[in-house]
Amino acid sequence: MAKRKKLIISREGYILLAAIGFLIVALIVLLFATKCFGACAKDDAVAQTNEPGPTVMYDAPSAAPTDEPDETPVVLEQDPVQQATPAPSDTPAPTITLADDPNALTEPTAKMIAGAAQGVLTKSGVNMRQGPSTSTTILATGLKTGTKLTVYAEDGDFYFLMVNETKKYGYIAKKFVKLNSVLGETSDGSDQPEGTIVGIITSSVMNLREGPAVTAKSIGQYNEGKKVYIYYLEGDYYYVLVAGTQEKGYMSAQFVKADGTVPTKASITPTAEPTDTPIG
Repeated sequence: MAKRKKLIISREGYILLAAIGFLIVALIVLLFATKCFGACAKDDAVAQTNEPGPTVMYDAPSAAPTDEPDETPVVLEQDPVQQATPAPSDTPAPTITLADDPNALTEPTAKMIAGAAQGVLTKSGVNMRQGPSTSTTILATGLKTGTKLTVYAEDGDFYFLMVNETKKYGYIAKKFVKLNSVLGETSDGSDQPEGTIVGIITSSVMNLREGPAVTAKSIGQYNEGKKVYIYYLEGDYYYVLVAGTQEKGYMSAQFVKADGTVPTKASITPTAEPTDTPIG
């Protein structure tokens, strides 16, 4: 029977085995530690999110404790202006009904014609009405700035007048009319210059011009029935003074009825030319 050989490990062999065993133990410990640390870190993160934060105490002013719960609703005070403002409605605006004024003038009297004044509109888009009120019927609309008017009388805030271009009568608010002469200025004859002849305008509207020609500039307009004082005849025009005013100029002789024979300008010598000295 053969004899077994004994394994003889030298000193260096024991040292090598010990080192290998140490390494194996170290690896096992390292693996265990790594797995534990990852799980522990995750558990710590979860624990931190679920744990309440530290309570911080502040020094607050002394006040009596209240039994009101924190959930008591806060009622905001509404703006009184908003409370007073009614909600918009679909109710249509009332319709203004225009009507005729039975007391309104429809044409001027002889006295009004004698004292008529000339005027112009100072604003565009103006209405002419049947009576002296914005609630009366509109007779003409959209009148333009500069429209020439003959004004006969005033009634409250309105003038009774005629639009010269259309020869229509009606009322226009005074604030839109500029007078070029004095309204209601009439003459009893006491202002007639010596040597002149009385004349009466026969045309519905007569221009007073700067010269004895239709191309001469118009310096005023007067209506039928207006009295003038005639100095002389020059061509087809009378040189006149409008009664009750200080306006002088030329009017077509065709539309002025003279109460007597009117001398021509050529027949009047400088010494015999009529003056402005009133008669009497």
